[in-house]
Amino acid sequence: MYKILVVDDEPDFRDTLSGLLSDEGYTVQIATNEGEALDAVIRESFDFALIDVRLHGDDEEDESGSSLAMAFRALNPQIRVILLTRYVRTRQIVRAIRYLGAVDFIEKIPDVGRRVLDAITAARKAPKEAKQPTFEKTGNTTRLSLSLAADRPLGVRAHGRHVCSTCTSKILQISVERYAKRTQIARQDPGNLRFQVKEIGCDLWRDIFAEHPEAERAYMEARSKSQSLSLLFEAPREFLGIPLEFMRSDEPQEYLVLQHPLIRFVCGATPKREAISPQMLVLTKALRVLIIASNTNPPIDGVDTEVQELSHYLKHQEFIPVDVNLIPTGLATYERIRKELQESSYDIVHYAGHGSYKATSPEESSLYFWASEGKQGDVVPMPATELKLLLERSEVRLVYLSSCYGTATGSQVALLDDDFLGLADAVVQAGVPSVVGFRWPVSDDGARKLALAFYHSLLEQGSPEIALWNARCELAVDRNDTTWLSPILIHQV
Repeated sequence: MYKILVVDDEPDFRDTLSGLLSDEGYTVQIATNEGEALDAVIRESFDFALIDVRLHGDDEEDESGSSLAMAFRALNPQIRVILLTRYVRTRQIVRAIRYLGAVDFIEKIPDVGRRVLDAITAARKAPKEAKQPTFEKTGNTTRLSLSLAADRPLGVRAHGRHVCSTCTSKILQISVERYAKRTQIARQDPGNLRFQVKEIGCDLWRDIFAEHPEAERAYMEARSKSQSLSLLFEAPREFLGIPLEFMRSDEPQEYLVLQHPLIRFVCGATPKREAISPQMLVLTKALRVLIIASNTNPPIDGVDTEVQELSHYLKHQEFIPVDVNLIPTGLATYERIRKELQESSYDIVHYAGHGSYKATSPEESSLYFWASEGKQGDVVPMPATELKLLLERSEVRLVYLSSCYGTATGSQVALLDDDFLGLADAVVQAGVPSVVGFRWPVSDDGARKLALAFYHSLLEQGSPEIALWNARCELAVDRNDTTWLSPILIHQV
């Protein structure tokens, strides 16, 4: 017999609906608020939950039912949620089904009872996963975390479908400087780039997995048990110089970043705001995006095209509401951007333009802007030190650096004189939870395609790590354009 929990603050509606369901042979329990509902789900297992979106009257801002649905999914991933409301908004329906995994969203109109019964019948006939969001394979995912530090054992943890926690018996013997140098040499030899990247990737697999049986075993077991596996590498900030994105497994012989989402976690950096996630997107009124084009000298052909196409896509997509502020090159002066970033209320900042990395003083790595409107005056650098100060008091959750060397990183020695190891390090130290950037220069067409694919997947899936993985795989169809190898995601979750 199917068990149904009805959660609604209106006594008449609650009693009528529960009576109708009982007459159809369902076992029904009622709850009048979030507390009663959570207590019920903790104590018992329900097949369905019918939840009023607004559990505190008719306040337009009230989405307590959506929050409750997220809590239910965490407590019992198998429960199928149907949301109820008197005020249906199309994008609210899309978000509820896409990000919450709700099986339906029903308006409280006179025939609501019949529609609820039809929705339950349809859900009973369909596979339980049929309407789950594609980023989440309920109950069959694993996150494998590896803690890396030179001359120390690896910490290995997995949670999800596969669970483990251990340390390796051997210490990690790896040279950040050596791998950074090999990566630099590879980039300077385009004709042999792919061959050299493969060699680097195989060596990384050996140093991190093959030399540490506990780590390799955890990876193999997690991969075999899970439909979806993601990799998280926790390491000191200077480890950004190691191209973990090049790593190739022995079996199959393929890059890990094309098999699984791969993210970096920088030890010692504390995010100051919530990262973008499906849960965050469900509850936000509108995602606020600042797009900056800064086509300074020497001109980059693809900058203006990239931002125009991205702005058009974000304004016309139908996933969630997005407020876009596009600042084109002619208006993107140094002072204008300073004002936009300082204590800004944007969720995402996307920068397309020149970026530099200064090996002798990484904190002087910079983004560049014209001094005056209309591409007039000098080109003014915005160094990593200033970028960090501007973003500290902002609400930015994700910075996308579509520029050369956005995630290029100095060695630990640089920290003796400098505060930051590069642009991405400065953004992370400012408390921004997510940064996407390029290790080295990429093609204009590759940068444009990657950005559009990333944001399409981000709005569809709700996850930066899944978004970059999907975008990377899409570009890797043509492996001669090595843009797919360059991006790094730092995700402090």
